[in-house]
Amino acid sequence: MITLDEITKSYATADIETRALDAVSLEVAEGEFVAVMGPSGCGKSTLLNVLGLLDRPSGGSYRLAGIEMTGLSPARLARLRGEHIAFVFQNFNLIDDLTVAENVEVSLLYRHGEAATKDRVAEVLDQVGLGHRAHHRPQQLSGGQQQRVAIARALAGKPSLILADEPTGNLDSANGEQVIELLQQVAAAGTTVIMVTHSHRDAAAAQRIVQMLDGRIVGETQL
Repeated sequence: MITLDEITKSYATADIETRALDAVSLEVAEGEFVAVMGPSGCGKSTLLNVLGLLDRPSGGSYRLAGIEMTGLSPARLARLRGEHIAFVFQNFNLIDDLTVAENVEVSLLYRHGEAATKDRVAEVLDQVGLGHRAHHRPQQLSGGQQQRVAIARALAGKPSLILADEPTGNLDSANGEQVIELLQQVAAAGTTVIMVTHSHRDAAAAQRIVQMLDGRIVGETQL
């Protein structure tokens, strides 16, 4: 599914060059649930941005679903991102003025016909246990429910890869457990999940933990 080979990412100013990723090599299988851990500033977010085609690496090779990503045009990368990748963020990123169903539907408006969109929205909201909340606004939901809506939105386009950035960071332990269980179910159904987290408990729910330090992968633990 994913093959990174000697990926580097550098940021340069007039005075200094910072290497956020330093010769990162990693393989992730289809349907695998991988947690990425490490201290702040170790390169986790940069890695997620490269994987999500939001940031270009400075060097190395990145193959996603058998396609080499480096060197592709911005338009081609945007197309591949829309076809293969979805994101789940710590802050949910829901639109307050839209209903739950409309928040999910937004991700599909440019990809499907209206009838197919509404059917898919209902399907994924049922999948995350929130079909009965379709016409509520985000502010009428708990934090855990809002994150489940965000996961439904990510699932709506049937991505092959979900990138989750601290998905339980704003949740209490009970709601966090529900979100992690949902991500486990998503991976078990065949979608690859890569999650950045500071939580050892959340990471333990993954199939593999990748440890980062100073822009490098310094260890992996199979669970």
